[in-house]
Amino acid sequence: MPTIIERIAAAEADADAIRRSAQDAARAAKADAEDGAAAELRRAREAANTELSLAEQLAEAEGKRLSASLLAERDAEATALVAAAEANLDRAVALILGRVTG
Repeated sequence: MPTIIERIAAAEADADAIRRSAQDAARAAKADAEDGAAAELRRAREAANTELSLAEQLAEAEGKRLSASLLAERDAEATALVAAAEANLDRAVALILGRVTG
């Protein structure tokens, strides 16, 4: 039969083994959690980059559409102004010649 001191020593050794086992399990759980968090962060970054790329493409397409629309409007305005100027060109020339020769 073991003595009290031997039983205490065995209990302390068991406690040390349990503590080491718990520490090892805690380290492993922490490492798993860190790995999982890093993987989730990578996935979140990839998703954000994908969304950003899509938003950039949509903005570029909208900018091109708006630019084309504005250019078409300005072209129509310029064409109308040229037509109005050409319609008044003969009268303007006559008026200028009248003032110069007159």
